[in-house]
Amino acid sequence: MGSAPYAHKAFALAGPSHAEAAAEARDKPMAEPRYGRLSVLVVDGDSLSRIGLQQAVEQLGHDCRTAKDGLEAWEMLQAERADVVLSDWSLPRMGGVELCRRVRAADGDGPYTYFIFMTGFDDREHFLRGMEAGADDYHTKPVDIEELEARLVSAGRVLSLYRKLADKNQQLRRDSQNSFHAARVDPLTGVANRLRMDEDLEVLWSRAQRYGHPFAAALCDIDEFKKYNDRHGHVAGDEVLRRVAQAIRKGLRQGDALYRFGGEEFLVILPEQSLSEAVRAMHRVRGAIELLGIPSPEGVLTISVGVAELDLALDRTLKDWLRRTDAALYQAKEGGRNRVESCSSR
Repeated sequence: MGSAPYAHKAFALAGPSHAEAAAEARDKPMAEPRYGRLSVLVVDGDSLSRIGLQQAVEQLGHDCRTAKDGLEAWEMLQAERADVVLSDWSLPRMGGVELCRRVRAADGDGPYTYFIFMTGFDDREHFLRGMEAGADDYHTKPVDIEELEARLVSAGRVLSLYRKLADKNQQLRRDSQNSFHAARVDPLTGVANRLRMDEDLEVLWSRAQRYGHPFAAALCDIDEFKKYNDRHGHVAGDEVLRRVAQAIRKGLRQGDALYRFGGEEFLVILPEQSLSEAVRAMHRVRGAIELLGIPSPEGVLTISVGVAELDLALDRTLKDWLRRTDAALYQAKEGGRNRVESCSSR
């Protein structure tokens, strides 16, 4: 390939016109790039071509790094991604086609990289191979500076669209995660709801069956809550539900789980707790509710608690376990309320 006359604003990536083109590029004022400043990596085995293209890219207002072969370029991209890669076809150690394939395969792990082949090959076969490897553009040498600017403008436009799409997808993921979380939280008390409980208990059941880990469940019910609502109204009743939920949560370990079971009932799951340990823990919670000192028709507001340890010999399903927990709660209610009763496995 011969070099084009500089009068036509073209310079060869190798050849005597390089020095003149680079000199004129240095003398021109810095351009203000459209679509923002790009990070460009120039990959070329010929030092004159590499330096000349770097100066042209920088003159167009973009940041530019250079690599002398494909492997060096790949290592540089691993350390810091580039918006645009301008690569020759024939490179030492790793060819341009292999570099392009690796860049395209890595796009799923980060921002999109726009890849342009700038080579002396002008035949259809090389063009098709470059496009199949994942190149976005293909330009034969010598490189016209105005054409280079147009191609970088095109790259900036495409990358801008990719960034907008990535930002939109990220926002959609955040919205989806927020919706997922909101759908599993009781809006009144701020604790997990029945949907979250059902999902968590399925996981718990699998762990218990596979590994034999102990679990205890405690069902808490606010004593005489209907009378409280009738006397003080539902707004005050809602506030009581919030305060009770907060007090129960505060009295549990970090690894324990709390769910609003329904109405004025709350379910507590205590992993790695025997029946006796769970009963002691719920006695502390019951005492904490009483110490809130919330006035009620019976004096101060209290809770009754039923506790049952998961026993795979008795509990064929999760419902069996929860039925035994509910039976223990019924005993606590029948026994005078403001107490903790347990359902023995045997």
